[in-house]
Amino acid sequence: MAIITLTTDFGLKDHYVGSVKGAILKQLPNVTIVDISHQIEKFNIQDAAFILKETYPNFPKNTVHIIGLLTEYVNTGGYVAVENYGQFFIGSDNGIFSLLFDEMPNKIIEIPLDIKQNISFPVRDVFVKYACLLANGTSMDTIGKAKQNLLQRLPFRATSMGNIIRGSILFVDSYGNVITNIYFDLFDQIGKGKPFVIELARNNKIDRISPEYNDVSEGEILALFNSSGQLEIAMRNGKINTMLNLKLNDSITIRF
Repeated sequence: MAIITLTTDFGLKDHYVGSVKGAILKQLPNVTIVDISHQIEKFNIQDAAFILKETYPNFPKNTVHIIGLLTEYVNTGGYVAVENYGQFFIGSDNGIFSLLFDEMPNKIIEIPLDIKQNISFPVRDVFVKYACLLANGTSMDTIGKAKQNLLQRLPFRATSMGNIIRGSILFVDSYGNVITNIYFDLFDQIGKGKPFVIELARNNKIDRISPEYNDVSEGEILALFNSSGQLEIAMRNGKINTMLNLKLNDSITIRF
């Protein structure tokens, strides 16, 4: 079964998503189209990379993922098809793949463009064509030339010094929970079971890790490590980001 997913910042009000889906179905009527998200913050490839990174491992091999952010050709290193972990990714060479993967992908193909073609909507006019070819079993080697490198954007990583870990907020979900770039492995390595304090805005502090969201009373703040091993700060039945005005890239400090 052919599967194509869509991750964009198009929103749901306009015609863009419908146009892309229609173009896919014209070429591949029996394909399954999955919306990962169209509510990505505008032009925010960090946001898109986080959501797609948390999502694509759950899809079967040969799934094709279309990434529709920052697609204006003049602002990119071109358009590419990428194969990694048995799945395919179509998007702009704008740095997103360095945030999506921890290593260089297995294969990178530069998508050719017809210079005579008027491309006003690259996701529909370019990405869909090659996504459908790949979803239908076409070999990557036949669609374009191999490319050795991709534009790099350095991901924000947590750092440690002595008994202190400094990280930052990678993502704020729709529940207001904030997800950080501090992973359990680093927390365990530096802390070694010692008491600690997680320092938040407005002098709020957390000194324990909860096993689940219901571990505290309603309205209380908690910290837990989510299923991906990342430190998450939340408020039971409330929005911690609004309460403490926490935003993307805000710093988080842990002292042991």
